[in-house]
Amino acid sequence: MKKLFLISMVVLLFGCGEESLTPAEGIPESTKSTSLMIFPEILQLPNGFQPEGIVIGNSHQFYVGSIVTGNIYKGDIQTGEGEIFITPPFQSQAGGLAFDPRSSYLFVANGMMGAGSVINTQTGEIVHSLNFTTPGTAFINDVTVTSSAAYFTNSFAPVIYKVLLEKNGQLTNPVQVMQINLSGEFSTIPNPMVPHLGVFSNGIDASPNGKFLLVASTDRGEIYRVDPNTGEAVLLDLGGTLLPLADGILLDGKTLFVVQNLLNVVAVIELNDELDSGSLAKTITSLDFGIPTTIAEFGNCLYAVNAHFDLAPPGGIYPDVEFEVVRVSK
Repeated sequence: MKKLFLISMVVLLFGCGEESLTPAEGIPESTKSTSLMIFPEILQLPNGFQPEGIVIGNSHQFYVGSIVTGNIYKGDIQTGEGEIFITPPFQSQAGGLAFDPRSSYLFVANGMMGAGSVINTQTGEIVHSLNFTTPGTAFINDVTVTSSAAYFTNSFAPVIYKVLLEKNGQLTNPVQVMQINLSGEFSTIPNPMVPHLGVFSNGIDASPNGKFLLVASTDRGEIYRVDPNTGEAVLLDLGGTLLPLADGILLDGKTLFVVQNLLNVVAVIELNDELDSGSLAKTITSLDFGIPTTIAEFGNCLYAVNAHFDLAPPGGIYPDVEFEVVRVSK
């Protein structure tokens, strides 16, 4: 669901934040010295934060949004340090996040607000509020960014909202928002084999060339390949494999990572060239998972944000509950 365009040489060459005892020849001294550092496996968030989305920004920066306040937390995956970066001037929610390195803009899905936000991470300024539909009638769940647009899912309706972008990542002037109706094989009929939560379109990511979108359906346990211009959806053929409780997703080349929140696992799907079929290669889990909702990637690592819905069910406020981000290997 969310790409880091400039990957650190340290993690890329030496694994998932692990210590390197024998740095490779020809690597600059500055890189060799930092390669001996071990990235934390657990990144603590503020108590009571109630996170939902996560994305990696520039360098080692990461951002996590609060689904109850709309606050944005900014931290460092190398040091584990961080703080509240954005507090909206109005009551809001922050679900899925996407980062565009061209503009340093953070795109935020604003849940029941029926909206999205665009934040300049260099200044902390809210660049634009995107009012997609009437508050309370939609759940704007997740977002992904391509070279030409940002795409937001609505978990309550078979639509995607498309926000056009200039080549430099800036919003168009005036801002242009389009509603794309999902058609083809997309379904909003609950699958009797999957727990029913009333959530359909959830996680979203895009192919590297922006030709296709991939959208996860929580209540169907399915993944769809979507044409970003027409909305026509093709159900991925996974050989009968269902992905119940599918939440955030992340496409890395032809490997699709699917967070299955209440199951505490990340499914790893190997896709074909057309991104319309694939098979389950493995699942990733961790004793530190606490109902993860979304993931971000950095080199050979995945960073999963724990929502702890068992301790902090959606709709309440739990100031004493601890929340964290967990690092695992791909």
